[in-house]
Amino acid sequence: MAIIKQYHKDTGITYVYESESYWDAEKGQSRSKRHVIGKIDPETGEMVPTGKRGPAKKKADSKAEDAAKYETLYSEAASKLKQSNITITRLEQELATEKAVNAKLVSILTGIDKYHSEIEKIVKDR
Repeated sequence: MAIIKQYHKDTGITYVYESESYWDAEKGQSRSKRHVIGKIDPETGEMVPTGKRGPAKKKADSKAEDAAKYETLYSEAASKLKQSNITITRLEQELATEKAVNAKLVSILTGIDKYHSEIEKIVKDR
């Protein structure tokens, strides 16, 4: 078995193959079977596995990135929830104040209505 590098002009990628030579008795010639094992990273010049060997590494990296994203989203959501709770508490205090003012106004209006009824009664009697 041999390791072969082959540059593909259309994609600009150099692939790495594992090549196995065998004799083809029917044609009377040697032949080879190739299997892609990776590609060359243009920046580092190192081979990056493809197929079953490569994605496992990417998935692990992806999971770490996803975990970081979820942690950031969780922190943002927790911060927004805390701010919402502060707003709710403030609004509940304002509502309690408005309810107290409303109760005073109802009391005043009830007193005015009582005096108004008495005045009407006096006016009718005259």
